[in-house]
Amino acid sequence: MYKTSIFQLQIVCDGCNNYITVSGITDFDTCQNCGKKINVLSVINNNLFGIMHKDKYLTGFLSGSIEQLGGSGAYKLSYSSMQPYCEECFVTIDEDSAVQAISSGNVFKCTKCGHIMPVRAADNLLLEFHPKAVGVLNDANGIDSGERNTEKDSMLVFKCMTCGAGLELSSKTKRTINCNYCDNDNYLPDSIWTKLHPNKEVQPLFLILDIDEKDIINTIEYFLSVTALKIYSKHFDNFIREYFERPFVNDALIWWLKEFLSAENNKQVEFNMDMEKIQKNFLNNVKLSFDSHPIEIKLLTAEFGKNMDEELQYKLAKDKDEKVRLALTQNKGLTKNIIKLLQSDNSATVKKASAKMKTNFLSKLFGK
Repeated sequence: MYKTSIFQLQIVCDGCNNYITVSGITDFDTCQNCGKKINVLSVINNNLFGIMHKDKYLTGFLSGSIEQLGGSGAYKLSYSSMQPYCEECFVTIDEDSAVQAISSGNVFKCTKCGHIMPVRAADNLLLEFHPKAVGVLNDANGIDSGERNTEKDSMLVFKCMTCGAGLELSSKTKRTINCNYCDNDNYLPDSIWTKLHPNKEVQPLFLILDIDEKDIINTIEYFLSVTALKIYSKHFDNFIREYFERPFVNDALIWWLKEFLSAENNKQVEFNMDMEKIQKNFLNNVKLSFDSHPIEIKLLTAEFGKNMDEELQYKLAKDKDEKVRLALTQNKGLTKNIIKLLQSDNSATVKKASAKMKTNFLSKLFGK
């Protein structure tokens, strides 16, 4: 099942201390300001997620900004776990369509506006970045059939500052160019250099992973068991906020919510995040605009939601879809009033499923 990780990344050049835009998951990139080679891969692999396990973070449904300040190696990362989208018209792209383009080796063409986005299948470098990578959509190092960034091949003519001979320049020209006529070196002024290497906007990179249930379970267990991760709890909350602004459903998200909603805090580990608090944030969002949520979200909440308040339990118990009410009968955390409501349901199936549910405290405590 596919899961998308979205990046927008800038790295500080150790030559001129300016931020450069990273337009692909690559080993080296060229600074648009001074022409120095930047070891992008070193920053990505060694610094980008700080104390976080990179693979676990990318597998999880989180969103946030991570920034490291101060000179060489500094960076700004914006990260999201939403679905890929067209960078031109922002229409959502389903992962199956993106993977089909990646597998076929063709560019991805937006079905709404026709915008071309390069694709890149998983190579050794991408697999080093994440072992479950399928490929990247919108990576500047991908296949674009020459239809994107065409300005890179344009030529400029610059006169040698010693003899006046014409020097042909291109995007591959180094900052210092040797004159073939007088053999003197010319250092290209900023006005020429920036024409050859214009500052690029921070474009999103859509890394698509092919993960399984075990990957998601291991990721949840990681966040519950590792200390000093409390500061990253806001990245769970950020994703919850983004999700309810632009809801979607796919297999990976369903499995994630199943494990996330049923997870319990690890009482043996101090200083880790409060999963119960994050779960309540999700449940509060489900309660808002309840009728507009996809059926899959209601089903997952009904069966696996822990610590639901009675208001949300009531909404689920009165939902018009029998499947939601039936899923609620599997939840062990319902109040006495909600259990009685289910036991008097108009559906014989729901009534039968809820008949064995216990409504007194001692029965719940001892399972009798």
